[in-house]
Amino acid sequence: MKKISILTICIVMFSLTNYAQELKLNDSAFEKYLSEQETLNQSFAKYFYGNFAQIYSSNESKFISIIDSLRQSYTILLSRFEKENPNFDKSVLFKESKDIDYAFDKFLVEYPYYHERFSDEKKTINKRLDDNLKDFNNPELLNIGSYVEYLKAFLYYHSKIELENDTYKKLDNQQLNATLNLIPKYFSNKIVIDYLKFYYLNNHIENLGIKNIDSLYKDFVINCKDTSYVNKIKSFYTEEENGRKGHLIKTYKTVDNYYLEIHLFLPENDNQQKKRPVIVYFNGGSWSEGKPDWSFSACQTFANKGWVGVTVEYRLAYRQGTLPFESVMDAKSAIRWLRQHADEYNIDTNKIVASGNSAGGHLVLATALVENWNEKTDSLKYSPVPNVLMVNSGVYDLTDDNSWIRQGLRNRNQDENLVKEISPNYLIKKGLPPILIIHGTNDKNVPFSTAKEFVDRMKLEGNEIEFHVLEGAGHFIWWGQYGKQVSEIRSKFLEKLEY
Repeated sequence: MKKISILTICIVMFSLTNYAQELKLNDSAFEKYLSEQETLNQSFAKYFYGNFAQIYSSNESKFISIIDSLRQSYTILLSRFEKENPNFDKSVLFKESKDIDYAFDKFLVEYPYYHERFSDEKKTINKRLDDNLKDFNNPELLNIGSYVEYLKAFLYYHSKIELENDTYKKLDNQQLNATLNLIPKYFSNKIVIDYLKFYYLNNHIENLGIKNIDSLYKDFVINCKDTSYVNKIKSFYTEEENGRKGHLIKTYKTVDNYYLEIHLFLPENDNQQKKRPVIVYFNGGSWSEGKPDWSFSACQTFANKGWVGVTVEYRLAYRQGTLPFESVMDAKSAIRWLRQHADEYNIDTNKIVASGNSAGGHLVLATALVENWNEKTDSLKYSPVPNVLMVNSGVYDLTDDNSWIRQGLRNRNQDENLVKEISPNYLIKKGLPPILIIHGTNDKNVPFSTAKEFVDRMKLEGNEIEFHVLEGAGHFIWWGQYGKQVSEIRSKFLEKLEY
């Protein structure tokens, strides 16, 4: 489930510019060509991404006309360069031509998905793209960035169709399984197959973890002929496997055959006479990817201070084919589980801190704000509301008219407006626990205005809410340039609350 309303659109410009620069081509004419291409890139980005919804809402013939018109600007530029420089390296020009064509063909592949998103009209991939199948088994093209991106878009489109097969229902890691099953159907060259399987397995481990991929991992190690790929995957898998050792892993809920895990990092010398505060992390990832492993280090740090550090696995679009509603229910179940099992792990139920980044921040707020979405198996006598909420770059409004969530509700034949029931800015109320909100003014993923609206309205209700505005900061404030500042803000907030 691709998203453009919460996550910024990644503008994939023509990668052969990098290819040519890597060759260190010292040619003034080619440098001039690259400069002119960059100017085209900027005007293209301004027009195409500035009118994204409108363009993808167009009927197919108009959309193709738009794409081909944009494509022509690049091909004309390349043709002129070739004509003026007849002795220039033909292999570079060949790759440049392929790079341009696949960059624009990728938009055509994505047309059915985004057109349905914006118009609610189903379409299929245009037949003219069948001509590209002849390139699918050419490993030499793998060093062309837009070709690789085209293959990913192609497989994503077909994986959505593949996932309609009932065999994937209630199967974990659905997106990965569907994609790996499709690769042999469209590719026969072993080099290309190994590359694609390596990419998808490596990407899954990085962004979703190793849980329940043992058979896929072993199959890859046995059948991949590229030892460098095998060694990288084995090393990565082992690293992730080791990260899951040394702390408690419990199942906090079983739903649709999914055994959802809660990871607990306990103090080494736990004084049973003194209850411990607990911090619960919910990872980000637009409710589609992410893994508890990202918070293992933070959990251990708190455990070293005498806290109970906790991080929670919750259902995701790419793993279980879910929408954020299921994620919300899981977050509430996890807090309830901690209260229910507090005595076993020496937890002070008056000091449960919930923390999250991005979509994880949304889940933190949802545990305190959302009333209607509860798992049937939950014991409602336990409150899902934490005692403190800490949110970095959280999501406050999920009601974008063209959001993937609304599209998912339509596919379920459910009312699109249900999304309001899990959108914090539609759930303002009084009587909430202390809240820390940190947000950057230059957040391109989640508009700063939505965070400010939430804070202003919550304050009007008399809630205790502390708002830290990071001027010029983007979305990923919890690491990099702003990481230390964010960490200090959070620490001072907890100190003020005497945690």
